[in-house]
Amino acid sequence: LAERWFAEQPEGLNVVRDDQGLASFVFHVMHPTGSPMEDRDPVTRAVLDHATRQGPARPGEQIYIGRFMAGRRGYQSDPYAVLAGPVSSLIEWVSRPLAWSFVVVADQATWGPIFDYIAFTRQLEVEFDGRTHVVYGNDWRRLPVGTWLDLMSEREHSGATGPPPASRLRPPPLDRARFAAAVRTALPDLRRPGRLAASPLMGSSLAAAPSGASAERLRATIEGAIGCLGDQPLEAVLRRTFVRGAPTQEAAAEVLGLPFSTYRRHLAKAVEQLTDVLWAVEIGEVRLSSPGEQLSS
Repeated sequence: LAERWFAEQPEGLNVVRDDQGLASFVFHVMHPTGSPMEDRDPVTRAVLDHATRQGPARPGEQIYIGRFMAGRRGYQSDPYAVLAGPVSSLIEWVSRPLAWSFVVVADQATWGPIFDYIAFTRQLEVEFDGRTHVVYGNDWRRLPVGTWLDLMSEREHSGATGPPPASRLRPPPLDRARFAAAVRTALPDLRRPGRLAASPLMGSSLAAAPSGASAERLRATIEGAIGCLGDQPLEAVLRRTFVRGAPTQEAAAEVLGLPFSTYRRHLAKAVEQLTDVLWAVEIGEVRLSSPGEQLSS
């Protein structure tokens, strides 16, 4: 079965070779990419259905599935497989805008303790081809890569294992529509830290900081994104209306020297573009390092 998928989707294949030839391989599926496995492989289909129930990928996000892994001598406990699996997976986990990472294993005795250590939780079991396939996974929207790496650093010293501590988890992610609504609600509260702290965006990556989510960080992220719009009139409308806090929209239009109807059109367009930028930050497509800096992919 695996050999058939390798021929159809070779870009998902990673191998280790030694002086005797192929020593081990890892094969992953990235969704959505149009892979035939999404419909034709029962295990991949079960994993994607599970993700849909638990927290579907949002626009711009992907789902990683480590589907096959084996070594020549010891199947999934082969030392080369134990090397190739984590290394190839880690590269994908830290370099893509992922919603979920899942890894499918049949050798639970070898891999169960490993996934406990890296805080990937047991998600489901799938019976197929005469084997029980156990699927471990992590929702990166709730346990982001940076937080996970910090946790791994701590566990290197403490030897702790098990699910991620609840204190490290963000709330369930907002979908695109609720995110846009939260941005519109947050903008008038940029100068009101107490009210901003109650925003649903406090559970998003926009508010995240090494010391924990804060209204101050949320405001800095929003203001930094305003500075990256690349359209001076739209940026000016947002700054005068929300950052500097004009008493009314009519007053903001007057200061900007715009007819009120023109001001309202600019404001609607500016909020829409700002939401697009903030969404790209939220799903990990771009990064805003600090207020005022350019966004980077």
